[in-house]
Amino acid sequence: MKKLIVVIMFIISAGCVVAQHTADLGVQLGAATYWGNIQKVNTLKSITPVVGVLGRWNFNKRLAIRGQLLTGNLSADGFYQGALIAQSGYRPTLTPPQFPMDPKYVYNFKRTIQTAEALLEFNFRSYKMGKMNKEAFTPFLSLGLGTFYSRAPRMGSFILDPIATTPAIGANPAYYLPYVDVNGKKTNGFDVLTLIIPVGVGLKFNITKRLGGMAEVIVRKTFSDNIDNLNDPARYVNAAGPSYSAAKTGLNNTDWYATLTVSLIYQLWDEKGNCALYDKLRKR
Repeated sequence: MKKLIVVIMFIISAGCVVAQHTADLGVQLGAATYWGNIQKVNTLKSITPVVGVLGRWNFNKRLAIRGQLLTGNLSADGFYQGALIAQSGYRPTLTPPQFPMDPKYVYNFKRTIQTAEALLEFNFRSYKMGKMNKEAFTPFLSLGLGTFYSRAPRMGSFILDPIATTPAIGANPAYYLPYVDVNGKKTNGFDVLTLIIPVGVGLKFNITKRLGGMAEVIVRKTFSDNIDNLNDPARYVNAAGPSYSAAKTGLNNTDWYATLTVSLIYQLWDEKGNCALYDKLRKR
């Protein structure tokens, strides 16, 4: 443990010696929500938790750059009409597994997510950590670039092949095989790795001379259409014949999500090279 503290002290002290600007560390807690191809989404049921960490380098009182890592969930409950939909929770006894279509077009998904982002912050007012006067708070804008990863959930709604394997007889439903790609994966069996463009607005404020807070809303444009397990959804609607229509264009990529986070931020060092964290570690 002592060796680890020595290493941390060395890294921090090196930064303190050359510090001309200020640097902050923080933790985040918030909520996320999605919108995309699913219709009539129940917003209250679709709010999910996220947590994260951030580091910020302040160039001056107006500009800063921030890096952050977020992890949590995205989910939605709604409808997607015009496609053959089944639910993963249903376990048919047929071999191979075949599923009845959900006649209510109920559609849901839930994914765990991890993101890494770099954002440029612009403060509308002069702001400085540690100040408790007129520079103690500011609204700000943020814009950046990031990556988004989500492992295949394999749960939730998925798309069925348009051709019934067992015709309807009397009141019994028709049964369908899951629609799969050339690798044999169902529509809820895909990982998602994509670039994202985050755009945010928020408020920074100081609590003490070393602690600050931040509240922020960020909307993110993704470059994937499969966050909701509906990869290129237009191809599944009004399907006719033994296969779905060819993939549509990228203009159908409409998956977005947003987060509302509150952060607690600690000033690691100030512009004079004073490092409170280094001083605390040295005393140990």
